Amino acid sequence: MESNDRAGVAVPKARSLSERFDAAASFCSSRDVSIPVLIDTLDDEVSETYSGFPDRLYIVDREGRVAYKGGRGPMGFDPEGMERSLVLLLIEEGLRSF
Repeated sequence: MESNDRAGVAVPKARSLSERFDAAASFCSSRDVSIPVLIDTLDDEVSETYSGFPDRLYIVDREGRVAYKGGRGPMGFDPEGMERSLVLLLIEEGLRSF
């Protein structure tokens, strides 16, 4: 993508999981990413399942259920809505622990 070229984050399509892990590690270290990063399979199963292109934000609860699904980004991003969902999820999980 041209925007990735301009941002200096363009990488060739991975031919192995090892290449995909290396590309993610390189990006994370160059951008000082300190949050957990998940790597999709080579067939992009997660991206296809969750409509991850161009970008989409999700919150997945501890049981693996989708607790929040944002709109397609970047125009569909709703950080405040995502924050509300996260707070409600944390409150609900806190109540279950009592």
